[in-house]
Amino acid sequence: MSEIAVSFLKVEEAARILRISRSAAYEQANVYLATNGATGLPVIRLGRSIRVPRAVIEALLATGSPGPDAA
Repeated sequence: MSEIAVSFLKVEEAARILRISRSAAYEQANVYLATNGATGLPVIRLGRSIRVPRAVIEALLATGSPGPDAA
């Protein structure tokens, strides 16, 4: 698997790491997209796919905040 591929996680993978439900993770991802990044789980949309940057997950785990450059 390439370096770029592991830089982004599926929403389900991020949910497992954060220990939240799959539906809660998707809900927060959709909030992020609907609010243009004001709130929610920072994600990017790649076509029809939604991916969570690994750096966001690491920042959330380390500080409780997604960081200034979230997605």
